[in-house]
Amino acid sequence: MAHPPFIPTLGELVSAYENTAAHNDALHRRLTAATWSDPLLAAHRRHVEAEKLGFGDPAFHAMWAALLDAAAEKFGEVRALEIGVFKGQVISLWSLLARERNLSVQVSAVSPLEGQPMPGHSRLLRWLRYRLDPRFRERVDNGDFYASEDYERIVRTHFAHHGLDFAQVRLHRGYSTDPALLAQLGHETYHLIYVDGDHTLSGARHDFLTFGPKVVAGGWLVADDAGCDLPGTGFWKGHAAVSEAVRDLPGLGFTNVINVGHNRVYQRTTA
Repeated sequence: MAHPPFIPTLGELVSAYENTAAHNDALHRRLTAATWSDPLLAAHRRHVEAEKLGFGDPAFHAMWAALLDAAAEKFGEVRALEIGVFKGQVISLWSLLARERNLSVQVSAVSPLEGQPMPGHSRLLRWLRYRLDPRFRERVDNGDFYASEDYERIVRTHFAHHGLDFAQVRLHRGYSTDPALLAQLGHETYHLIYVDGDHTLSGARHDFLTFGPKVVAGGWLVADDAGCDLPGTGFWKGHAAVSEAVRDLPGLGFTNVINVGHNRVYQRTTA
């Protein structure tokens, strides 16, 4: 199937990429326009926004289309893993693109499918804890609390809206630090990994150090909320802790090849 007419190829984007304020802002605008110009991507993103099924920027939809297309061209059958599913925005998009673009993509996910709500302290006690508890303060500052909801029902309904079967996703239910879950994954490798889990410094570092080696040579790792050090003013930058943690990735054989808003794309150039 031909590449969608409104979506630039990953090769084109990477070859032209410059990590400057002007280029980052222009790229974000370009991919935002590409998403809204593509009927499939636009419909999916409109549903996400209308039903409050995820965060991020519309530009990311076009980014994923380019990445999945490049991975399929390079590897044939694509093994893609998301760490931190929330309400299924990304894994449903991957599944939808695979179906509509006739790509062979095995979608996997690591998620407890449960919330981590803010402790129910009074305003005064919460303020005191924020002042006195560094771990609590870091979690608040880096958006690491989520309300208690029936996430599995939400994700299944999200998939069903697009005519997708959530049962086709290889779900590893639990936290990315769970020894039993990590043993279950064993020697699994992936062509594409999206890290959007624990946003504390130690949590993000754990995910990069644990799952980075599972990316095959030539594959990609995308770090969410990691753009605080990036030049540009046209997009939200993410969180400081994750932005610091990505500094570990070059030591794992990754090269930062492009950045789209606060999503930083790394390719594993050495094993």
